[in-house]
Amino acid sequence: MGLTRLSHEIQDRLPENLPQFSWQRTVAAGSLVAGALLFLSGHRKAALGVAAAGATVGLLEHPEAARELWESLPGYLRKGQDVLVRVEDFVNEVARQGNKLRSSIG
Repeated sequence: MGLTRLSHEIQDRLPENLPQFSWQRTVAAGSLVAGALLFLSGHRKAALGVAAAGATVGLLEHPEAARELWESLPGYLRKGQDVLVRVEDFVNEVARQGNKLRSSIG
């Protein structure tokens, strides 16, 4: 029982305004960093698994963020599709202008 008493004595001496330790945030950040390091070292499958686990733990801490992300996902997909359409139009225009220039030179 000495450790319990010591633990309570330490907790009683701590200031009241210390932030609470969040193990979820620590696990999420650590696994995202570990995933990045695994990816950089060439272990892509392991990096994906570790990063996915870290993201899952992070989303478990803030489920409202996951809900907002899920609800805004169609908008992000629509914007991505619009960007791809613009890039495709630009590439087609550059190819058309290139053919036109080539035919005028030759």
